Amino acid sequence: MDANPFITVQTFTYPMQAAIIRGRLESEGIECFVRDELTVQVHPFYSNAIGGVKLQVRKNDLEQAVEILKESACRENNG
Repeated sequence: MDANPFITVQTFTYPMQAAIIRGRLESEGIECFVRDELTVQVHPFYSNAIGGVKLQVRKNDLEQAVEILKESACRENNG
């Protein structure tokens, strides 16, 4: 069993939404995986049925990823 598994940090309806956040996290050195990305690209209407596209990070990076997401959200809301 993996001692540092991938954990879902955020879900999206479409893969392109996850790609933007993934790029931000990877630029900070956080390893990411986008689960169900290809399924939704091929069958977009399945997104809701499968719970969306899941942006995942390693368990050890979860706190840092959440902080980066919070910072990004604050910047978007403040202009």
